[in-house]
Amino acid sequence: MARWLQDVHHRLEKAWMAVQVEFQGYYSVERLKQLDAFSKTLSTGRMIAVFLLTPVPCLVLSVLKEMLPLNPAEAGVYNNDMFFIRSWLVTGLIGASALVKMGQGSPRLKLNALQLAVVSLLSAGVAMMVIYGICAATVFPLPFGILVVAPPEVLMLAACFAYIFGPRLRAEPSLWNDINQQVSVYNCQVALTFIYPLYIFGFVSLTGVNQALFVLVLPIIKLIAKNSVSRALADYDDVKPQYVIFIVEVFNALYVSSALQSASSWTLTATIMVIDVVHFWVSMRDVMEIFNEMKVLMANIPQDHPIAKENFLQVVLRVLAVESEPNDEVQEQASGGGGGALFSKTERAHLIKKSTRVLFITEYIVLVEYVEVVIPIVYSIYRVALFNLPNSAYFDSMAGLTSAQLLSSVLNVLAYSSLEFVSLILSIIILNRALGLSTLRQLAFVLETHAGMIQATLIDILIYVTQISLAHLGKRIANCLLDGNDKYPYDNS
Repeated sequence: MARWLQDVHHRLEKAWMAVQVEFQGYYSVERLKQLDAFSKTLSTGRMIAVFLLTPVPCLVLSVLKEMLPLNPAEAGVYNNDMFFIRSWLVTGLIGASALVKMGQGSPRLKLNALQLAVVSLLSAGVAMMVIYGICAATVFPLPFGILVVAPPEVLMLAACFAYIFGPRLRAEPSLWNDINQQVSVYNCQVALTFIYPLYIFGFVSLTGVNQALFVLVLPIIKLIAKNSVSRALADYDDVKPQYVIFIVEVFNALYVSSALQSASSWTLTATIMVIDVVHFWVSMRDVMEIFNEMKVLMANIPQDHPIAKENFLQVVLRVLAVESEPNDEVQEQASGGGGGALFSKTERAHLIKKSTRVLFITEYIVLVEYVEVVIPIVYSIYRVALFNLPNSAYFDSMAGLTSAQLLSSVLNVLAYSSLEFVSLILSIIILNRALGLSTLRQLAFVLETHAGMIQATLIDILIYVTQISLAHLGKRIANCLLDGNDKYPYDNS
């Protein structure tokens, strides 16, 4: 019986590890060397600036879009020109973000600045003309308007893309593989734009214990979404953490913030925090098991050896230098303290593999914790800014909200963010002690070297999420599922 239970435990643990995205990749040797070079030139001031400035563009653009004065939706389609101008700019920005991400994920598909501006604004313009025509002929706001705008824009983006890259696609059929991969990743993001709003509207329809139990669905959604993005990226491990985290975790953090602001009690806030603490503990336990395997190899280094006080990254770089030398020079490298004499050829290969996996894991962990700290703060600042702007009158989520209620909801979110900040600090301390490596520098490395993809994703998602409750964008799927009311008062016919 005991043996059977042990076997079941082993199988469950293996299955658990298989679906944890942080264990599904490795650093490339090139990326490892880039991290080392970046860390050596990074100043403390520059590192802090990267941390603080990364969320600023998406926050500024999200607030700026609310400064364009809107008329009430009941004024009708012909008296809402500013809404359509705003929608054109926002839709163009979202389209441009998608194209930037595609170019960052596959450099062969990158557009120059002029192409990017023309394609995104032209596609958004055509989409707006289609929507304006439909609204003029039927009703305004258009039911599911935020969804209806997508097909004409996507068709125009595809047509422009085919026009620009058509000759290259015919000459290089392998480009289709890159396109299919990027489309698969984008489809995962699009799916979340349906799934999370449905979840939130289901969440706010519940109260008390039922609401607290419904929170348990969030980790399941997140786990499935992360694995979907990870599978879409296949062997592109060097970009996998950024895509997974800045798509799935940003969505999740935004909607957790929304759930906390709609929470019916502090009990629910505590439930969400407990779930996060448990997940953090389980993740760190799993990670430390991987680290311990690497420590066994590092224990081969005598304490009086020249490289004994170096961190594992420096040791691995020495081992890589030995591996790259011709066979007749390996012994010379080894005698000079390069690490070759300390490890056999098999051990060197094993150490490199374990180290690149560890770096992949640490990058994933610190990125997750950073996002979970920053995004709730950004969302709260946006909500406070919107509350003080005239356009707040047209958002369902702000309807009838008092200053006291806003303060209470913001405190809920900031309490969650504070817990995440503690998690971030703990993870940094634990990882630094375990590895002797500055994970803060690794975090800055990712945020700076992948700034294009990260900024495009943050802008895309935050702008989309912060406008879904705008009255002018029409009834949403979740509303209809909840109230079953399809009647629209502003008929233009």
